[in-house]
Amino acid sequence: MKRNRIALTGVAVLGVGAIALAGCGSNDPDDSQAESSGGPEFGIAYNADGGHQAWVDAVANSISGTLGIDAVGVPYPDFAGLRDEVTNRSIDSAFRTGWQADYPGLYNFLGPLYATNAGSNDGDYSSEEFDSLLKEGISTTDPDEANELFTQAQEVLLKDLPAIPLWYQNAVGGWSENVDNVEFGWNSVPLFEEITKDGEGPVLVNGTEPQNPLIPTNTNEVGGGKILDAIFAGLVRYQADGSVENDVAESITQDSPTHLTVKLREGLTFTNGEEITADNFIKAWNYGAEQENAQLSQYFFEDIEGFENDPENEIYGAQGEGLSGLKQVDDYTFEITLNKPASDFAQRLGYSAYYPLPDVAFEDMEAFGENPVGNGPYKLAAEGAWEHDVQIDLAVNEDYDGPRTPQNDGLKIVFYASQDGAYNDLLSGNLDVLDQLPDAAFETYEEELGDRSVNQPSAVFQSFTIGEYQEHFDGEEGVLRRQAISMAINREEITEVIFQGTRTPASDFTSPVIDGWTDELEGEEVLEYNPEKAKELWEQANEISPWE
Repeated sequence: MKRNRIALTGVAVLGVGAIALAGCGSNDPDDSQAESSGGPEFGIAYNADGGHQAWVDAVANSISGTLGIDAVGVPYPDFAGLRDEVTNRSIDSAFRTGWQADYPGLYNFLGPLYATNAGSNDGDYSSEEFDSLLKEGISTTDPDEANELFTQAQEVLLKDLPAIPLWYQNAVGGWSENVDNVEFGWNSVPLFEEITKDGEGPVLVNGTEPQNPLIPTNTNEVGGGKILDAIFAGLVRYQADGSVENDVAESITQDSPTHLTVKLREGLTFTNGEEITADNFIKAWNYGAEQENAQLSQYFFEDIEGFENDPENEIYGAQGEGLSGLKQVDDYTFEITLNKPASDFAQRLGYSAYYPLPDVAFEDMEAFGENPVGNGPYKLAAEGAWEHDVQIDLAVNEDYDGPRTPQNDGLKIVFYASQDGAYNDLLSGNLDVLDQLPDAAFETYEEELGDRSVNQPSAVFQSFTIGEYQEHFDGEEGVLRRQAISMAINREEITEVIFQGTRTPASDFTSPVIDGWTDELEGEEVLEYNPEKAKELWEQANEISPWE
């Protein structure tokens, strides 16, 4: 995700893009598709409700045209169905994956997705060399040294290609004439509290129906995350450029690579009047880590002492007694002891999994998720403010005392089935802010919106994964086939024709907006379009095991 992670780039796309690129990958400009050499079909699965068909078809056409195999898109009706098959390892094709950073650090793009047995390692990748470099990088307190080690770890990924990087996604949004001071952050999300609006009434913004009740540790998708980030405040918050600023925390001290001390600001409250203490954080984190609660963001607590990860015995999470690494010192102070060095742990604490919960949440967590009580700059406008599949109304939390004080009268987050409908409402003045324009608007939005639009890099990465458990894709044969497929994709043409310059071909596994990013990785040529080399690698794989 994690705002996962497989359902990030939910933009509508036009079938015309697939038509325009029908010949992509063919060496003969008059030959729109190379003759298939037979063998099994190579599928790329995607959720049809996310608007991914055009780019998936274009990528498949590029692979087919270059390698002479049958490559096709495999649509699933919705994200949930695709996610279930990926999680259960029952999927028999490649599948689209993506990552929207949880916090602005290189490790966040690497550890959760590719470390052995990591929570979002959907392809079951495992490399001792990669794991060793990753561990060494996260253990050092020198940021430059850490970034160098993460760079070396990425060079291992470029050889093995556990996922096929495609492109970085820009934040491409717009706003109406009714609002001002619209700024998009490092993670492509507008800074809603900074927006001002002419006249009275809430700022109207787009959203999607949350997939689960609004519980911080059980929300890993953009629709629910947008709401949680508005109604809760964490120990720290991320500014527009990704830098960290204290919010509920008065101070966070990294005493060593495995020990932190957190001091809270006194006098802060939830919207029901309950004072926020260290216990509200400890109980919330223990709930999220507990194995039997099976929270979607459970992996965020993996590094805290007391969290167990034993795949052979099907143990993943805290076991009954909670996280032994969380210790309350007094009402406003607690200590965090990690089970392994994690030099960026303090940076992670702005993510929603680490939000505090009031005592009322533990009386009935499911009911709480339908009408959550938070501590952020906004709150639910009233009981029943969440009208499922329609909208949610958020009022300003007048008792919020932090760096995100709203400059407006509240938010009305309207749930749209498609970005096209949202864009039409934006143009007609029935929507104030749209955080992702539909592909159909890429050719016209600058003329239609003028200076009321943005197209800037963000921490979103798009790829597709081919599980190592799938036939023809393990061992040396699998590496050769992944490299061949990667070099068969014409990323430059696809991003230009389909996305009209709102995507940038990837040269690594992270994002250009993250500190430490570099486009000078050894082995990055595997991400460049090279039809001849792709065919050569494919034939080498066929010598190991024929594609049949």
